[in-house]
Amino acid sequence: MTLLELVIVLAILGLTVSIVAPRFGNWSEEWTLRSAAERVAQTVRYARTRALFEQSYYVVEIEPSTHGVRVFNPASGFSRAYVLPRGVTIDDGENPMPSVVRILFPPSGVVEERNLWLSDRRRSTYKVHVSFLIGNPVVEAVKQGSR
Repeated sequence: MTLLELVIVLAILGLTVSIVAPRFGNWSEEWTLRSAAERVAQTVRYARTRALFEQSYYVVEIEPSTHGVRVFNPASGFSRAYVLPRGVTIDDGENPMPSVVRILFPPSGVVEERNLWLSDRRRSTYKVHVSFLIGNPVVEAVKQGSR
């Protein structure tokens, strides 16, 4: 192998990486948004399951200003909280946006039908739909402008 061949192979690899790297960045942001939406959906499922199992009220509380998500039981004092990743915003679609969005889960498991919208800097959007009938959230990608 000569030095010229090595330089040519390195140039081809550098060109390939420069073409692929921007696409990897977009994929990474999309994955972060999708995983944040799935985590919110899991939190809602968790609260509903605990409410049914323990026959007690549970609340999922979302603070859009701090990007905080918390699930708690007012009676027992149980609480778990986390913060959404940087760049991910959450909205419930109402104007004006309330300072805190609460979803109450009674012991019966019957919930109010809700939509939560998560978006990122690129305006990619995921909808977490909490169904009245089954109470379980569904996560779906939403095309821009179809909200």
